[in-house]
Amino acid sequence: MLIPGIPFPGREDLIIPPLSLGALETLQARIGTLQAGATDPESIKTIVDATHAALKRNYPDLTRADVAELVDLGNMVEVIQSVMGDYKGRVDGKAVSAAVKARLS
Repeated sequence: MLIPGIPFPGREDLIIPPLSLGALETLQARIGTLQAGATDPESIKTIVDATHAALKRNYPDLTRADVAELVDLGNMVEVIQSVMGDYKGRVDGKAVSAAVKARLS
């Protein structure tokens, strides 16, 4: 049985549960440094690592490389908000979305 969560954007077959407390404990310092619109290598690594940690709860065979290919500029805001569950207020999704759109224009 899957841990409840939010469907992965564009992939209704994948459910993103919130991070476990153990994963949050491990990643909290890195997650806390995420800035809206940041696409630097460390921020991207943090988003992929956090998403992988969450998805592993429902899909233990899913690799980090698989997750890195699933997350893109179009879905990263929604994905990280799903991963963070109640902690999603740390990342301003609207600001990230606006920054990504501006960067792609």
